[in-house]
Amino acid sequence: MASPSIERSSVRRTSRRTGSGLKYGIAFTAPFMVLYVIFVFYPVLQATWMSLHDWDLLGATRDFIGIDNFERMLWGHDITWSMTHLAVPRLILLAGAIALLIRPLLRRRLTLGVSLGVAGILAIVVALGFHPAQGGFWFDPEFWIALQNTLLFTAISTPLIAALGLVMALALQGNRRGARIYQMVFFVPYILPVSVVTLVWTYFLSPNQGLLAALLEPLGIDPIPWLANPNTAMTAVIVTTVWWTVGFNLVLFSAGLQDVDPALYEAASLDGAGPWRKFVNITLPGIKHVVLLVMVMQVIASFQVFGQVNIMTGGGPGTSTLVLIQHVYEAGFRDFELGYGSAVSLFLFAVMLVVSVIQMRTLGKDDSK
Repeated sequence: MASPSIERSSVRRTSRRTGSGLKYGIAFTAPFMVLYVIFVFYPVLQATWMSLHDWDLLGATRDFIGIDNFERMLWGHDITWSMTHLAVPRLILLAGAIALLIRPLLRRRLTLGVSLGVAGILAIVVALGFHPAQGGFWFDPEFWIALQNTLLFTAISTPLIAALGLVMALALQGNRRGARIYQMVFFVPYILPVSVVTLVWTYFLSPNQGLLAALLEPLGIDPIPWLANPNTAMTAVIVTTVWWTVGFNLVLFSAGLQDVDPALYEAASLDGAGPWRKFVNITLPGIKHVVLLVMVMQVIASFQVFGQVNIMTGGGPGTSTLVLIQHVYEAGFRDFELGYGSAVSLFLFAVMLVVSVIQMRTLGKDDSK
């Protein structure tokens, strides 16, 4: 039996090791925490403070106005709510919410992530019911146009870029001849700056001297002003973004596929599983965390789209490609309204935070428990 003095000395050694480990941990994380506070936490606090003021970029105006900037952003004159406004998209969202609930309810495993997702969808459904009555108007109609365009861009580009990256990674999976070369070729556009990418695609899509117009001319198709037509400008921006960024997701998915045990595919083949069952039951579960990483990063990047729009279309024609980041930029640096620009940026930050949390809670849950 150990004596009390030996036990006390053992406890002291354990305490010293724990204290030493804590000191080393603090020492290693301190540089990151300092940079995080300076470049992330403090700017958020500063933006929050500015959003509560009438903050002129060039002047000395710093008048406290409370939530007036948020009211200007989200409200208007004579706003009403109705069940029938935007009925089709609201019904689609409701169907999506019901689809999210069916499986958890049948399994009696309703998780927090699914609950948050359904609650978020229902909140959007309710919010879409608000609209100006006859003679009414939004205080900032361009904000709603920019929000709609941003959501449209995110809803189309995010699954498209993620899905193409996965398909390309699956096509190059294994020891295929030239696979590394193809990966490098597809990844090269990602390292180009946005100015180069947009200038290349602006020239490519030009109806007068662009390569695409020259390719379509022998087919009897007249030149199409892709960037000057409100119906095609957003499509051109999305295609440009897909070409630019899909290579990065290809590399991520390729790295994730290497961690999937090949023996699982061999066992599935012996059991008579086809390619689709292998993909659903082996590949997707094996790269689940990579899918989560790609989706979260892609959603955040899509919500922050700015460079492509600013250079290729400038938000036009009209407001057909106006996005939230450009609206923030114009409010702060064109109209010198830093307070209002900060309010819009905080709204965008909150949307990205909520969407990212829902994604992590939904895609990141462990189904094996």
